[in-house]
Amino acid sequence: MTATPSSSIVWVFNSQVLHCSTTPALVICFFVALYTTLVNVEHLLGLRDVQTATLPPTSSLQSQAAGGIIRVFLGNASSTNGTVEEERRPDHRGSRAACAGRQIYVYKLPPQFNQKLIESCGSQPGWRNMCYDLSNQGLGAQFDVPESDPLANVLLPRTAWFKTNQFSLELLFHERLKAYPCLTDDPEQAAMSYIPFYSALDLTPKLFENSVAVRDQLSERLVGWLQSNRHWETSGGKKHIMVLGRIVWDYVRPVNAFKPGAAWGNALLSFPELWNVTKLSIERNPWDSEQMAIPYPTSFHPASDVEMVAWQSTIRNAKRNKLVVFVGSPRYNKVGGTDLRRELMRQCSGAGNADATTPWSDRDNNTTTAAAAAGIANSNRTKDPSRSCTMVLCNVVGCARNPQAPIRAFLEAVFCLQPPGDSATRKSFFDCLIAGGIPVLFDNMSAAQQYQWHLPGNTSSYAITFNRKQVVYGELDIVKRLLEIPHEVITSMQATITDMVSHFVYQKPGSKLAIKDAFDYTIDHLLQKFDAHVTI
Repeated sequence: MTATPSSSIVWVFNSQVLHCSTTPALVICFFVALYTTLVNVEHLLGLRDVQTATLPPTSSLQSQAAGGIIRVFLGNASSTNGTVEEERRPDHRGSRAACAGRQIYVYKLPPQFNQKLIESCGSQPGWRNMCYDLSNQGLGAQFDVPESDPLANVLLPRTAWFKTNQFSLELLFHERLKAYPCLTDDPEQAAMSYIPFYSALDLTPKLFENSVAVRDQLSERLVGWLQSNRHWETSGGKKHIMVLGRIVWDYVRPVNAFKPGAAWGNALLSFPELWNVTKLSIERNPWDSEQMAIPYPTSFHPASDVEMVAWQSTIRNAKRNKLVVFVGSPRYNKVGGTDLRRELMRQCSGAGNADATTPWSDRDNNTTTAAAAAGIANSNRTKDPSRSCTMVLCNVVGCARNPQAPIRAFLEAVFCLQPPGDSATRKSFFDCLIAGGIPVLFDNMSAAQQYQWHLPGNTSSYAITFNRKQVVYGELDIVKRLLEIPHEVITSMQATITDMVSHFVYQKPGSKLAIKDAFDYTIDHLLQKFDAHVTI
């Protein structure tokens, strides 16, 4: 502490300078410096480990964040291996040295391929709520949980929760990339190039259009535009990326399949000109080396590290009074997965040998009362409460418009049944994970062969997998088998899921988290794919 001629005090500690004039400010200055000294002494003596500190309740974290006390927590205090699972995002700050080998070039496409698709959202009859879903830079509308609902005190902060549409990935990814610190206007200096085409926004409203020419029109224009670009012609599409907001199977109709209604989707990925492009989608073809699946967007979009860690604390301490939950809709037609879903719902309802062709709402009068009217059916008719199985029927509650219903159910359950949906993957799989639930899978295509950049290679570390045929044929009692899983195994899986939540969460655009999110992991793996010298 040094006196200065101007009757003020300058306190220097750890290269930080506190300049205080005399009068009451001296007292404040003294205590600030004293607090700083004590904190650093604690660190030196090993009394405080920020990376593995026990986390206070969510409300406490929020209040401390408001006071600027908490900076960043990394990792999980209850991690089974005692290591930090989350990673800090490198602070490149756009400097030439830090961005070496990490620069990305973004094509300046005409607005018809992206921005115009957003602006025309109100005139797309094939996507009724398109404007609503694309609001807030693709996050959708914020949650509207009433104060009287106990969930209002759980989904904190309110500003981190949105009704995000499962097909909004293209817009979310592009918005994140706009703030990427290592963008370049020189494609020759770029490690990779990004094509910001909003294919899902173009295709979804036209998906049931009989004319394949209409479905392919904008994709054909994109190919034509790229062919006129010098950088594209030079590269041949190599080290290029494209994000697809729908499952990849919606884009692989053969180019020559012109008969109206003869084939599904459009032919975007069937154009030979795009074969060298790396495609990122919510579901990939695992036999195509130029495709990789990245997580579906969920409802949680934190704006700070504190919000991320606070949510991890919430799911870690959640009171899970249900064994297992199924969130979805029943199926009565010959749609893929109908037999599996029917059997799961039969077992979960405790309906015994009810006629499998009978609609769900007519099978058991005990579950078609007020609970069923709310879209919730329980199997608590058994004397053993541990056989608790809950269903949230999305055809009743409207899960897309009321995503808080699935989140509530996943927070209350230990396991989440995840049968394939229209395809092998489901958004519900990631909704389950961000709520700390353990997914129960029935197909390796649902996760293990999809999200290899974001999930551990050992599926059994975070999910339970059952044989689909055994379930369909009634040879496997789901609830009984789940009850046989040792408590220590469940605890370990829950810790793994909590540690890796950030891997499949997309932070709010414009935020600057130190903890890596799904976007950051995707970029890291892309850079490694295109340059073997880049490490993650």
